Amino acid sequence: MKRYKWTIILSILTPILLLLVFFLMGGGHGYYSPAIVLFPFGMAGTIFQQSITFPFFILSILHFPFYGFILDRFTSHITKYCVFLIHLLLVAVVLVTTNFQ
Repeated sequence: MKRYKWTIILSILTPILLLLVFFLMGGGHGYYSPAIVLFPFGMAGTIFQQSITFPFFILSILHFPFYGFILDRFTSHITKYCVFLIHLLLVAVVLVTTNFQ
């Protein structure tokens, strides 16, 4: 159990964050920015389409547990910085390229 500490924590946190994001999105009439900041891999599909498709929804469910697995598997500080940097870069790309009114 101790070996997969971050995987377990982020797996538990994912549904809570998804519910929060769904609430803030308001059925398509709310704010998409929190969804983009928290789930940039899932929202990357909105660059090409104006909707969130099922494969990207699944990707957003799996990306936090995947972050946890990467952090558990590779324990160096460089790994933490790389995960954070990749996440931050994708957030910037999705925020700049999507056009939600």
